Amino acid sequence: MNWAVWISFAAISAVNIVTPGPANLNTVRRAMQLGMNQVAPTIFGNALGLALGGAVCAAGITSFVMASGLLWVLFQWVGIAYLAWLGANLLIRNETLSLTSKTDAVVPARALFSEAFLLAATNPKALLFYMALFPQVLDLEQGLAAQAGILILTYCGLSILSLSTYSTLAHIFRKRLMTPTRYDRFRQISGVILIGFAVKLFLNMQ
Repeated sequence: MNWAVWISFAAISAVNIVTPGPANLNTVRRAMQLGMNQVAPTIFGNALGLALGGAVCAAGITSFVMASGLLWVLFQWVGIAYLAWLGANLLIRNETLSLTSKTDAVVPARALFSEAFLLAATNPKALLFYMALFPQVLDLEQGLAAQAGILILTYCGLSILSLSTYSTLAHIFRKRLMTPTRYDRFRQISGVILIGFAVKLFLNMQ
């Protein structure tokens, strides 16, 4: 893989990553709730979910799943169901807004990590992105495992950078303007948007 190919992949990936989506929204919401210093599990959970998806695509397993209509539809439904469940939870549950950096986290790190990991691992958007670009940039005459590893690390690194930026901006907004009432409104709007993403995925299945 030459530098030009890698730079092209990185540029396209960056555009895809910074576009508002479930992972960005979830990270911003958690940064609003807990503060920037406590969302690292969310950021790295998302990155690991993306890495798993990339490894699956590189291994050719996703191609097999898409070849089987039933398996692919099942995978899509898992992603839709998780987004809808996450959005519904935001609409109906109460969350504590921590406005001081000294306050202990109100959400366990494991819960933050697993929430973000599942959100990334069940999002067909990332898998379809990998599947669309991998065949275009992988050189069959070179070691595929090493090339795929570089591409996956690049994508995950850009995702970590993007989510870190989003969480920093959310933290600044939170410290200056956020109140418990405003956070409740933001949480509810986030829930509606996540359900909207689920509906969009459902409509794309038709």
